[in-house]
Amino acid sequence: MSRHPFAGRAGAVIAVMTLALATPAAASDSHASGLRDSGGLRDSGGLHESGGLRHSGGLHDSEWALTALKAERAWKFSKGAGVTVAVIGTGVDASHPDLRGRVVRGKDFAGGTGGFGTRDGGKAAEQSTHAAGIIAGTGRNYRGDGVYGLAPKAKVMPLGVYRDGKPLADPTAKAIRHAVDHGVRVVDLAVNFKRPTPALRSAVKYAVGKDAVIVAGAGDNGKIGNRPTYPAALPGVVAVVATDKKGAVWTSSHHGGKTLLAAPGVAILTTSGDNDYWTGDGTGFAAPWVAAGAALLRSEHPRWNANQVVQKLIDTADRKGSSGHDPRYGYGVIAPAKALADRAAPPASAELSAPRHPSATPAAAAPKTGGDESALVTIGVVAGVLVVLAIVAVVLISRRRPPDNSHHG
Repeated sequence: MSRHPFAGRAGAVIAVMTLALATPAAASDSHASGLRDSGGLRDSGGLHESGGLRHSGGLHDSEWALTALKAERAWKFSKGAGVTVAVIGTGVDASHPDLRGRVVRGKDFAGGTGGFGTRDGGKAAEQSTHAAGIIAGTGRNYRGDGVYGLAPKAKVMPLGVYRDGKPLADPTAKAIRHAVDHGVRVVDLAVNFKRPTPALRSAVKYAVGKDAVIVAGAGDNGKIGNRPTYPAALPGVVAVVATDKKGAVWTSSHHGGKTLLAAPGVAILTTSGDNDYWTGDGTGFAAPWVAAGAALLRSEHPRWNANQVVQKLIDTADRKGSSGHDPRYGYGVIAPAKALADRAAPPASAELSAPRHPSATPAAAAPKTGGDESALVTIGVVAGVLVVLAIVAVVLISRRRPPDNSHHG
């Protein structure tokens, strides 16, 4: 080293330049990784901009379903903007901090809640406010530590069909027609009946003809007779079963040939009336996740018809049980992030069918972020500077080389 003092200096310069120039790239990578790991809704529009699901408070820590559904990956593609989901049931508490700005004017069809459906008169375990939080919760409460829904930029249209604590079938039929006649293309039916009325059958058929995705819990009678419930068992309705944290079907879920998809439905934390929260079990807590998943797809692919949306959820669902249709899981547990990443459109005219085994989505299909591009640019600059410094060092070292002593005696 003493024979080549400049070589030492050049090496030090290169090392310092490498550290200085590489640091922004490392910081950029770290920032991008932080977004992937702790996510959060970073868009404008009043949503919490700095927090994340894994590193914030107790409410988020209890939202296991969002983690299981890889919500943050899905949000890189869509958050449901521009889509309204009708929630038909007890009415929705529009004043809840996590739902403010997400509940549009609805209507009461049974004389229960009255007004525009923006109050929830249901019993604690039956409230449609629960479904609304699962679909479109914004997380605003407690300074951004409230409850998030899977489609936090979607809107909810509350339609009341309860009277004296019970849902009514014909008002439900009217609510379905009202929803689709007002442009709603995703409907969550938070009701069930032992048998359908002609009006209910006709309304569901009408909504299907209007290109609406209609979702309902398959029923909570798996242990007590397992008889079909309606409207879940009607043609054209996506019947959803509930799964727990381990991915197993909830023991009380209805099961059989009419079930189509599965979603988290055990120990689900969500919004409740009177600015409160509720943790509940049941297929009524599972169906809103599927409705929200449909909202994400309808927002991202506005030209897809209802069958294409549901088929994509089927094609990308996480398979459980037997291959193809399973009597307990249907076609599997929805995977909205996978559904959004797979950009291929299912055939527009096809009827719903078994999974079509979509090809793997190339990495290029994933949305690019500014942080990733900045990191690549920085790496390129670092590499270029290092090459230049190396050339300069070699030239200067060769010029400062000591005289050859081989000819001296």
